[in-house]
This record gives sequence, structure tokens and C-alpha cells, in this order.
Amino acid sequence: MKKIINGRLYDTEKATPVGTDYTPAGFGVTDFKWYSEQLYRKKTGEYFLHGQGGPLSPYSEPYGQGGSQGGSRIAPLTADQAREWAEAHLTADEWEAEFGTPEEGEAVVSARVSLAAKRALEREAARTGETQARVVERLLEGLGE
Repeated sequence: MKKIINGRLYDTEKATPVGTDYTPAGFGVTDFKWYSEQLYRKKTGEYFLHGQGGPLSPYSEPYGQGGSQGGSRIAPLTADQAREWAEAHLTADEWEAEFGTPEEGEAVVSARVSLAAKRALEREAARTGETQARVVERLLEGLGE
């Protein structure tokens, strides 16, 4: 499925599936409530969810006079939303393969920054030999002084 949302292209054929397809237990493909969801990651690192389902699923679409039919939809997700969805629907191994091993006492934070800020972060990490995460931590720790 291919969809343009807010001027950005989301294409299930070009994106990388993350983990396995999620289908709630108890519903077969012929059940009106059946649905399936798959998390994808674009080459840009953006995430989106592709879902499809029957006429009584979250992916149903209006049909005729008050009826409904099966449908499908793509929804862009932030990195935090993707992690939350993955935590609820993927195995621990699949989650770790995509997001890394969570460490106690650490939090995962995502932020959108300008391309110039991203390049500055990359330059500072290369200059100091630190990871980008450590550079950000050092800068944030300096704010408290």
C-alpha cells in the first residue's frame, strides 16, 4: 500500500517491516472483526503502521446506506509511538532487534531537530569520539550547572 500523508510518502513495498504481523487471537480472516497490523520503518528512520481488516474492525470503511466494508489504512507514528506499539505487540526479541536492549535507569527520548543541528551533533560526536547520545547527555548535564 502506498499513501502520501502531509506531503510524505509511506510505502509498504519500500519500507522495512519491523517484527511480525500482529493479528489478535480469536479472529480468523473470514471474521468481520478480524484485523492485522504491521509496523514499518522507512529509510529515513520514520515509522508507520499499516492496518487492514474486516467490516467490523478498526479499519472498516463506510459502505452504502449505513453499512461498512473491510478496509486498510496507513498511520504515521513518532518513534515513541512506534516503541509503545512494538512493546504491546511484538516479542521481546523483535523489540530488541529494532530498538536495542533497554537498560535499567535509562530513558529513550526522541527529538526532531533541524538538519543543521543534526550535522552539528554528528561533528561533535566525531570530534570527541563519543556517541551522539553521550554528546546530548553532556550538553544537558551542563544546563543544570
